[in-house]
Formats: sequence, structure tokens, C-alpha cells
Amino acid sequence: MQYETEEQQVEAMKAWWAENGRAVIAGILIGALLVGAWMWWKSSQEKAAVAASDNFSQTLEALQAGDHDKVKELVAAAKDDHDGTLYSAYTALAAARSAVEQNDLDAAAKHLTWAMENSELDEVGVIARVRLARVKAAQGDAAGGLAVLPKKYSDSFTHIVEEARGDLHVAAGELAEAKSAYQAAMDSDNAVDPGALEMKFNELATVGGKS
Repeated sequence: MQYETEEQQVEAMKAWWAENGRAVIAGILIGALLVGAWMWWKSSQEKAAVAASDNFSQTLEALQAGDHDKVKELVAAAKDDHDGTLYSAYTALAAARSAVEQNDLDAAAKHLTWAMENSELDEVGVIARVRLARVKAAQGDAAGGLAVLPKKYSDSFTHIVEEARGDLHVAAGELAEAKSAYQAAMDSDNAVDPGALEMKFNELATVGGKS
């Protein structure tokens, strides 16, 4: 629209502002609130991550010192205050190790189950599952351990998953299945101790490898 005078332009601007000013101000305020909320959330997330990292460091120190009571205290804090952070899952793994050192397999299983269910990374979940499977086997539940082992995992985890699967099949008396699992572990590119795997495989071969 063309305005003949500056006064008409000013009046038109006033009229537009009267009609739309509140919406504009509201939009600016909402935008400012969203930006502020985002900055607050980011800051709180960073603080939570730092706190969870510090908690994990203290847990490792307590574990190395053999202070299992301190480990229990720290893992409880991690689950309560830092639930969902990656370091809280790491802390749960450390707590499971502490529990195993005290022969408290029930507590170890609980920590590993928590890590498995709350980890942000699939890789940590795989590690938790493998360790939980071994704990169940130590509790006399090889079948339960086999059920816990991950069905899907990256190639870099083939050796630890399949070796654990082989060990659990041996515990269950399923020797043919154990040989197959050990072979899969040996065929992987990431076998940690190929010699030990081969020894396990050969020991089964001497008994016929029958289930």
C-alpha cells in the first residue's frame, strides 16, 4: 500500500502495532523463554555429566582400595542422582565387580541388570549382558545366562559374546553347541586370547563334542 504522507505511514504502523503488537511481544517472550530453557537444560546436563563422571572416578578409587562399602554408597548415589547418564552405567559395572569380589552374586546380578537396562550406549549394554550371563552361570543357571546373552552386537564383540556362549553351553552340558560358539569366537578378528579359545575347543574335541 502506498502512503501519501509520512503521517499516514505512521498511523498505519500504529494501527498494525495495536492489532499485532501483543502477538509479536508474546512471540519474543516465548522465544526468549525457549532459549533460556535450552541454555538451562544444557547447563544442567553438563553439570550432571560432570557430577556423574566424578562419582565414577570415586567408585574406581574405592574399588581399587577394596572399600566395598564406599562402592555401595557411590553406586546408590549414581542411580538416584545421575540416572540415565553413561557414567552411571559405568558405575553399576564397577559395583558389580565389587559384589563379585565379595561373592555376592545376587547383588552383582542386580547391578548388571540395571546397567543393561539403563545404558545410553548399546556397547555398554552388551558388556553388561555378557557379564550378567556369566554371573547367572556361576549361580547355577546356565540356561538363564544363555537367554541373557545379546542376540545382536557389532563384530568387535563377537569374541567375548561367543566365548561366553561357549562357556555357558559347556556348563549346560551342550558340548556341540559349545564347539560351534568357540569356533565363531576363534573365527572373529578380535579374539583376545586365541590360544585359550583353541584349548577350550580342543578339549571338547577329545570328548567327541556330543551334547
